[in-house]
Amino acid sequence: MSLEKDIELLSKVQMFSDFGAEHLRLLAFGSQKMSFNKGHELFREGQHTDGGYVVISGEVELISFSQDSQESLANFTSGSLIGEVALISATKRVGTAIVREDCEVMKITRSTMHRVLNEYPELAVALQQKISHSILGFTKDLEKIRI
Repeated sequence: MSLEKDIELLSKVQMFSDFGAEHLRLLAFGSQKMSFNKGHELFREGQHTDGGYVVISGEVELISFSQDSQESLANFTSGSLIGEVALISATKRVGTAIVREDCEVMKITRSTMHRVLNEYPELAVALQQKISHSILGFTKDLEKIRI
């Protein structure tokens, strides 16, 4: 995938909708592409975070494990961002991400994201609002599942 195609993919990610071409170029240039086969664990629930993943192709499912069962929290396909909070702050993973269809992802580290936000601080406000909105929605979805 070329840098221009990476920028095009990132422009379709909701969290980055306020980013201009130069901002997206920095993110794409600082990202790392990885490919995984079906069944691979991208990360495990409870692990410390170091960034987020944009799904380029394939499918990834986020699962939460309890003592006797597992619950699907979300499915991610091309253009989806997994771990948006991890782009901004150190947290622990809320679920285990399992590759359901062979996939390619673009990993964006927190340090790359911070570099972009330091160079373009006006993006930080818009990003904070998007993350807050997303967390509220995710929390409501979790409450529905756990009831």
